[in-house]
Amino acid sequence: MKGVIMAGGKGTRLRPLTCNLPKPMVPILEKPVMEYAIELLKRYGVTEIAVTVHYLPDQIKQYFGNGNQFGVELHYFEETTPLGTAGSIKNAEEFLDEPFIVISGDALTDFNLQAGIDFHNQKNALATIFMKQVETPLEYGVIMTNESNRIVRFLEKPSWNEVFSDTVNTGIYILEPEIFRYLQKDVPTDFSKDLFPLLMKENEGLYGFQSEGYWSDIGSLNQYRKSHDDFLDGLIDLPITGKEITPGVYVGQNVVIEELATVKAPVYIGSGTIVRKHAKILPYTVIGAHSKISPFASLKRSILWNDVYVGVGSELRGTTIASSTSLDEASCLYEHSVIGNQVHIGKKVTVKPEVKVWPEKGIIDNTIVHTSLIWGKKTTRSLFTSRGISGIANIEITPDFVARVASAYGSVLSQGGLLGVASDDHPFSELILKAFVQGLHSAGIHTVDISPTMAPVLRYIIEQEEWVGGVYIRFCNHHNEMLVVIELYDEKGLSIDGGMERKIENAFWQEDYRRAPFDKIGIGMHESGKSERYMKKVLNGVNIRSIQECAFQIVLNANGSPFSMVSKLFERLNCSVITVPSETSQENMIGVVQATGSHLGIWIDQSGERLQVMTEDGSWLDEDQMLSLYVLLAFGDHQLSQYAVPVYGSSELDQLADKLNGTLIRTKADARSILEVGGTVLNVQYDAIFALSSILNMISSRQMPLTQLVKMLPEIRLIRESVQCPSRVKGRVMRKLMEETKGQQIDLVDGIKVYHPGGGWTLILPDIVDPTFTVYSQGPDLESAREKSKSYVHKIKSFQQM
Repeated sequence: MKGVIMAGGKGTRLRPLTCNLPKPMVPILEKPVMEYAIELLKRYGVTEIAVTVHYLPDQIKQYFGNGNQFGVELHYFEETTPLGTAGSIKNAEEFLDEPFIVISGDALTDFNLQAGIDFHNQKNALATIFMKQVETPLEYGVIMTNESNRIVRFLEKPSWNEVFSDTVNTGIYILEPEIFRYLQKDVPTDFSKDLFPLLMKENEGLYGFQSEGYWSDIGSLNQYRKSHDDFLDGLIDLPITGKEITPGVYVGQNVVIEELATVKAPVYIGSGTIVRKHAKILPYTVIGAHSKISPFASLKRSILWNDVYVGVGSELRGTTIASSTSLDEASCLYEHSVIGNQVHIGKKVTVKPEVKVWPEKGIIDNTIVHTSLIWGKKTTRSLFTSRGISGIANIEITPDFVARVASAYGSVLSQGGLLGVASDDHPFSELILKAFVQGLHSAGIHTVDISPTMAPVLRYIIEQEEWVGGVYIRFCNHHNEMLVVIELYDEKGLSIDGGMERKIENAFWQEDYRRAPFDKIGIGMHESGKSERYMKKVLNGVNIRSIQECAFQIVLNANGSPFSMVSKLFERLNCSVITVPSETSQENMIGVVQATGSHLGIWIDQSGERLQVMTEDGSWLDEDQMLSLYVLLAFGDHQLSQYAVPVYGSSELDQLADKLNGTLIRTKADARSILEVGGTVLNVQYDAIFALSSILNMISSRQMPLTQLVKMLPEIRLIRESVQCPSRVKGRVMRKLMEETKGQQIDLVDGIKVYHPGGGWTLILPDIVDPTFTVYSQGPDLESAREKSKSYVHKIKSFQQM
C-alpha cells in the first residue's frame, strides 16, 4: 500500500504562526507536524509516499528531501492552482497504482492504520473513512453509518441544528485506484463536499471505520496549544524526541539547565537550549531548539519555537512565540497571545491576552499592547449567532470592532458593489452604522443609507434594487440587555448563508482585508424615501377603505422605528391608537385593552419583525395560534399556493392548509429558510407591519372580531420543553438519539424529528448557539404528547452522563 500526505494547507487560522511557514511545517515538540505523519505511515509499512504541496512548497521539500533520512521515499506533486483535497491527488494518479492511504500533513494521530486497512479489505470497499467521536463536531464532516458500517449520511461543517452525530471525518482515507474515475484532472474537487456525496449517490462502497486512539486536526491556535498539552500528558502514542531526565521532563541534546533554575514537569526543552539560573520553567511549557531563557524569567503553559530569546525577569503565561523572536528584560506576555517569527519585543512590554503580533515587527520599550499589532484581536469563538452579530453596546460591539467586521464583509464582495445600509433611530445604532459604513468604503464598497427604518423595510428594498446585499443595525434594550445586533443580507434581502458567514469570519480572523486605492474607495449616499415605497407595497395588498370604515381602536406597545412605522400605517388606515410605555407588562396591557374597549392590542419587537396580538377580550395569541393565523392569511387572503412553516409547526396546520387548498412546506426554523420558499422577503412571519395590516384586512373583510377569527383556528396539541445541555456533549446526544431511532421513520430537515407508530411525533432541536435543546412533541392528545416529551427529555439528560 502506498501513502499520500496532503501538505498544501496555508494554515490561515494559525496566523501569525503560518505567515511565513506552511501549515505542515508547524512544529510540535521540536518536529514539524508532518514528520509525525511520515513516522506513522512508516510504522505500518507504508514507505512509498506522495506529498501534495501548494503553499510555500520549497520549505517542505528542503526539510524532508527525498525522504531517505526518514526511512521513506517521498514523491512531490505540486498544485499551481488550488485543486481541493480530492483534486490534488489526481495529479499523483500514475504514482498511485495500488490501494493507498491518505492522511493530512497537519493531522496529529496515533491511529492503528493496519486495523483500518484490514477493515477496508474485509468490506471490499472503494473508499474507507477513518472516523472519530469528538465533543464539538461543527468544524468537521459529520458521518452516520448503518449496521454494516456503510456511510448513509454525510454533512460537512454543520450547525448545531444540523448535527446528527458526534462522529466525524478525520481526513484519513483508504482508497482504491478506481477512485480516479470520479475525479477530473485540473478540476477543483473536495473529498467531503463533492466526492463522498457522489459515491453515496452512485451507491459505491463508501465505508466508515471507527478509529480508536488520538487524533487532532491542528487547525486552530487553541487546538495547536492543546496538542502540546496532550503530548506532555502522555495521551498520544507517538515517540517524543529527547530524553526523559526526570518524570515528565523531556530534553533534547546539549541542553543546559543551570543550578538554581526551576523545572517542573511536564515540560519539553529542545536541543541546544540554555536555561539560566533562577529561571522558572513551569508545567506545560514547550521550548524549541537553541533558545535562551535568562535569569529570573518565568514561563508557564507557553510554547516557544526555535531560537527564541527571553530576557531577564520576563514573564510568559500561556503565550505562543514563533522562531527567532526576542524579548528584552521584564516583558510580560499573557494568555493566548501569539507572536510571529523575527519579532523584537522591547523592555517592560506587556502583551495582553488574545493579542496577535505579525512577523518581523518591533514593539518599543514600556508599551502595553491591547490589540493585535496590525488590525485587531479575536474576542469570541465565532462572530455570528443564529441572527447576525450581537454583543453588549460599546463593550463587545465597538466602533473599531465593527469597522473591522465591515472591512472583512467588504473584502468578500466585488469591489465597486452597492450595498444597502440602515439602522433604527437609536443614537448608538447610528454611531455603529457610521463606523460600519467607513469600513465598507475602505474596501471599495458603495453604500445607500435608508435610515432610520426597520429590518423588513431594508430587506424589501434590497429585493427590489440591484444591490449586492445589505446591513441592518439595531439597538436591543429588551429586559435591559443593552445589545447591538448587526444583520447582514445577500442580494435577495435574505440573511447571508453559512458559506458567506465563514468567508467573512475567515477574512476577519486572518485580518485579510482589502484596502481599495484611495481613488477607488466607496461612496456613501442617503435616500430617505425608501420606507414610503415599502409602505405603498403593504397598503396595496389590503382593502384600505374597508379597514378605514371599521375605525379600529388599538393599544400599541412599540418604540423606536417600529413605533414610527406603525403610527404612519394607522394614520392611513383611520385607526386610533392608545400607546403604552414599552416596559408595560403583558398583564397590564390586558387591563388597558379591556378598560378602553379596544379592538385589539399589539406588541412589536424592536426589529419590527415579530408581532404579538391580543384579542378584544384580553387574550394573548400564543406562538402556535399566531402561526395558525399566518397560515390562514397565506391561503385565505393572500391566496398563495404554498407557504413555509418551521419544521416544529403542528400537524393541525396541514389540515388547515388542506381546507384552504394550500400546501405547507416544512423548513428549518430560521428566517432565511422560510423566506426562500416564498420567493419574497415580504412575509408575515418576519414582518410585523405586513402581518398587522393583513390581520386588520382579514377582520374588516370578514366583519368579525378577532375572537371569532381565533375560533376558526385549529386546536394545537403541541408540547414544548427546553433542556440544558453543555455544547461539548451535544454531538454525543445527537448520535445516541440517532442510534435509538434506527428503523423508525425520522426527518432530518432540522434536528431529529421522530414519527411515532401510534400517531404524532417528537422533534429534538439543538440550539445553534446556546447549550440547550428544545423538545417539541405532538400526539393524538396533549397527555400522550406530554409523555413523549418527558421521555425524550429524560433521554437527553441521561445521554449527557455517558
